[in-house]
Amino acid sequence: MKKIMFFRPLYSLGGTEIAMLNLIRNLNNFDIYVGYCDTSSDQHLLDRFSKYATIVNLNEVKDLEIDVFIPCSAHYNLEKSINNLKIHKTILWIHHLVNIETTILAKEDNDLAHIVAVSQTTADTLKELFPKIAHKIDTIYNIIDKYEIEESTKVPIKLQLAKDLNLVTVSRVCKEKGFDRMIHLVKALKEKKVDFKWFIAGGNYYKDEYKRIRELYKEFDDCMEWFGFIDNPHNIVKQCDYSVLLSDEETWGLVLTEAMILGVPCISSDFKVAYEQIQDGKNGIILSKDNTDSYIDRIDDIINNKEKYKKVVSNFSYENKDIIEKWNKLLDEI
Repeated sequence: MKKIMFFRPLYSLGGTEIAMLNLIRNLNNFDIYVGYCDTSSDQHLLDRFSKYATIVNLNEVKDLEIDVFIPCSAHYNLEKSINNLKIHKTILWIHHLVNIETTILAKEDNDLAHIVAVSQTTADTLKELFPKIAHKIDTIYNIIDKYEIEESTKVPIKLQLAKDLNLVTVSRVCKEKGFDRMIHLVKALKEKKVDFKWFIAGGNYYKDEYKRIRELYKEFDDCMEWFGFIDNPHNIVKQCDYSVLLSDEETWGLVLTEAMILGVPCISSDFKVAYEQIQDGKNGIILSKDNTDSYIDRIDDIINNKEKYKKVVSNFSYENKDIIEKWNKLLDEI
């Protein structure tokens, strides 16, 4: 049986780990390993992986033979991480933005058999940056467990909802996820005298950054509720009018897709892949990253058309069958 190893140095619950877990659960006829090398990895998360894979600390193995090695970032120092492995083929699985100066893709002698990007936007960008290896680059969207998401909404979380508008952001709390930008939407809603609540479900992985952002929003404590990390935020999302993600950039806004599965429309900043997920003014709203002064002009749209957007996304569907088939075929043939 072919041995497949997925690798991240450090595991902490985020979109990449969820995508890995969903894929591993759906792969057939492979001997699956999950490799790591940072001992501060989330043990609870590794325990979840252990139901479907063998967990391996790469600092403790020697001469382990792997048929297909799948690192989940282009920025690892792989030579240092994998010197105790015997690897036949490597598939790079890209969930993040690629910095051309640090990526292993920029190495002329990279020995990659294939590169999988989680969005067409990301794949097209990579092909432009690295035309010599464009033939190796493919798009395979992430598997999303619709049943698990819908079932998880049955776990009750009581919210004190506002009369006019209820927003939710599921994200780690940091600048790149748009928290310095979101405050302009808060101020616009306040200026328009909208009765609203904004629920934040996200961990404070960066203590100083979390403290700075909480201080930034201190005057708006009457309309903001900060939950910190929640293993299952879907019940909160289900109760809200919009899921909001105003990031600097994303390779795929997983929380946007999850919200639409629950019939909740989204408000996003205009990072490139947002247009692959949302049609502005049709099934959701896309706001400028740079012109935050324009947010006040969209308040009427946000308030008056929330039922229209909700009706459109009630028909949203996301199919995993083709995604699973693509991965099984790639791993079989490589």
